[in-house]
Amino acid sequence: MPKRFAAEVLIRDPADVLRVREALAAVGCAYVIDADANGDPPTVFGMAVGSTELKQDDIGSWLLGIVWPVGGDVVEWSYGEPWKICD
Repeated sequence: MPKRFAAEVLIRDPADVLRVREALAAVGCAYVIDADANGDPPTVFGMAVGSTELKQDDIGSWLLGIVWPVGGDVVEWSYGEPWKICD
């Protein structure tokens, strides 16, 4: 049975946000920008959310293979709902 997950995804160039969103949508996930994150501009901070049957340890590498080619990077992931991004 699929479990909900969230993963912190950084996008270093804001011009790549649409490409990351499209890549995630193609695998049934969404990307939500965290406008309150205190990061280093121009990096965009946000969460990829979706459902998976993967083991929790495998989610990060799976997502990285999706977002890295289009400008994203996966920082942290977990089963459950998105959390507030902190420095």
